[in-house]
Amino acid sequence: MFNAVRLNKASQQIISQVRGLILEGKLSPGDRLAPENVLMDQFQVSKQTLREALRALEYMGLIEIRKGVTGGPHVVEVDPGVAKEILTNFLFFKNLTIHNLSEVRKLIEPWAAGIAAHSMKDEDLAALAALIEASKKEPTEEYSTDTSRNDLDFHRLIAKSTNNPILVLMIDFVETLMGDLKKLIRPDVGFSVTVLTAHERIYAAIKGKDEKKAVSEMYDHVTEVEERLAELEEKVGLWGRMK
Repeated sequence: MFNAVRLNKASQQIISQVRGLILEGKLSPGDRLAPENVLMDQFQVSKQTLREALRALEYMGLIEIRKGVTGGPHVVEVDPGVAKEILTNFLFFKNLTIHNLSEVRKLIEPWAAGIAAHSMKDEDLAALAALIEASKKEPTEEYSTDTSRNDLDFHRLIAKSTNNPILVLMIDFVETLMGDLKKLIRPDVGFSVTVLTAHERIYAAIKGKDEKKAVSEMYDHVTEVEERLAELEEKVGLWGRMK
């Protein structure tokens, strides 16, 4: 299945070959790679080099090294959490700003809301309504953990309704970063009320299958959050801690 690799950067070449076969569909989630000695022979590498490559593939989320009689490296579907972690590591040193995140949100989230107005299932609409009701019952002293989770889940559900895995990942990722920022700034109850009111308007537009209204309400919501957080960030100066 695999070809011998050159000694120079051999582990990277092993990673490339395994990734290539996964992308081509020749390796699928659940498939078990050959035993270690067979892989060593195919790649013509040492045990140390092979294990280095397998550990890297496991960190990337492409394989899982299992123990036991039926153990060994197995191909797995990449967990969204792993993908977000890799993206976060890349952006960690990019000195992100509230504007950077909001700019991306303005491009993709109104579009997702418009699609949701046509495609959202009844059970997801009910879940949106439940999130709104739960937010009304939360403590009002500060932006709590529950508030943050409900806020993120609200946007995740809308993203899910697009049936577009790229949009789902992007929105989940950007919303997670926004959630981290909110935990640092700790918005007051006025901010929470503003978010809740916006969510109610977005929900009403989606439930009413009003695409234009859903797009407009989401855009206004993202813009309002950007403005409020920028004001708060300027006062507390906490964004630098995320660099």
